[in-house]
Amino acid sequence: MKKTLRRFCLSTVLCGTVLLAAMQQGVAQSASASSRILRTTPQSVEDLQRIEHQLQAVLPKVLSALVCIQVNNSSGTGILVSEKGLIFSAAHVVGKKDTVLKIILPDGTRIPGKTTAENSDSDAGIAEISELNKNLPIVEKAENRPQVGDWVFALGHGGGLDRKRGPMVRLGRIVSLKNDVIQTDCKLIRGDSGGPLFNLNGELIGIHSRVGSGLEDNLHVPMKEFDALTVPPEEDKAASPGRNG
Repeated sequence: MKKTLRRFCLSTVLCGTVLLAAMQQGVAQSASASSRILRTTPQSVEDLQRIEHQLQAVLPKVLSALVCIQVNNSSGTGILVSEKGLIFSAAHVVGKKDTVLKIILPDGTRIPGKTTAENSDSDAGIAEISELNKNLPIVEKAENRPQVGDWVFALGHGGGLDRKRGPMVRLGRIVSLKNDVIQTDCKLIRGDSGGPLFNLNGELIGIHSRVGSGLEDNLHVPMKEFDALTVPPEEDKAASPGRNG
């Protein structure tokens, strides 16, 4: 009886080990397939479905952090990156420092804001909500730089804010990287400016800058330009090489 019991326990352990190894291999293969499809041309219906499922998985979170920015009679888009109300957008949307803005959250709440930093050369702009009484959903920046061929998606209030229609979602790929400026085939129109560009993991990689009538006009400001605007003056000064004499 004891021998039978030991054999049963040993058999159970071995079966469990084999099953666990098979599950781990399946997860690894799935992750490898997902990684591959993120920057290659789909080869099958399954590849297209994998992209679709990945987009569906990350959309709810990033959409909750999307905002509309209104300045006088014009509007653009922005994305929340800090629970304290920090917003990344385009410089030509938020204007000069201390410009008074109206921030519209996804639920329609209107909150005053102002421009805190901008670089007209790179078109990077940062705004901040002036009166914040609750924590807001935010998105994470990508740790790794994007690469040509990566699948991406663009969000924005193309054509202006329309809560019945909802934000516009465009799926595409990175066409080129020139001086770190991101070019995609995600079609952008007026109102999308300042909106976010994400990789398929839902990580922020760029902000919509110049838009135009051709597919080649879809350009996005890389995250490094926003990092440069958010570095504290003391830290920036310490990082700069000193001058002699």
